[in-house]
Amino acid sequence: MISQYKKTPIKWTVIMLLCFILLNGCSSTSSSSPGTNPQDTAVTESSSKVGENSVAQAPPIAVSEEESVTHDQVSSSDNEVSSFEIYFNLLGLSKQELNNNISEKPEPVDEGGLEYKETGIRVWFNSDTGIVNQVFTQREDLDFKGAKIGDKAESFQNAFGEPISDQNGDMHFKYKDGYISVIYDTQTGITFAVYLLNEDF
Repeated sequence: MISQYKKTPIKWTVIMLLCFILLNGCSSTSSSSPGTNPQDTAVTESSSKVGENSVAQAPPIAVSEEESVTHDQVSSSDNEVSSFEIYFNLLGLSKQELNNNISEKPEPVDEGGLEYKETGIRVWFNSDTGIVNQVFTQREDLDFKGAKIGDKAESFQNAFGEPISDQNGDMHFKYKDGYISVIYDTQTGITFAVYLLNEDF
């Protein structure tokens, strides 16, 4: 076996050595250097921001649509956002002031009123003074001090006390400088509309 042994030619040794060097070089270049690794880059940028601002800034947190908050909700409490008070405060405004408060083009309705469909209200004016004297709504998401349209009429009594009148499914309450007229089904007692009034009738 010793006599039959043949040495490997030098050229094959050189070729194998070159292949080994090439393979080793490719593997080293494919691995990212610390400067090009996204995580390392983020760490580097974060540390530089710490130096600039003296306080580390946490990465932004993704917020779902359900959790997103509008500017109006930020500037108001939850009760104010859905409270009927928003519409009660429209009483006594002129037509120009009303349009300034509601960013929606109204459509005319009977008896000189205006309907704001997206807002969910209808408005009528005093024929002598031209100011808002009635606001009508059927919005079931409005909060009437704990009562809502769609609840039983008794829930409005719990919220506003004893009515000053209650006839044919129309229950009137005195509130601040105006009145609240709650319309309900006399058979079931379920409310289905509310008028906010400047003057009682």
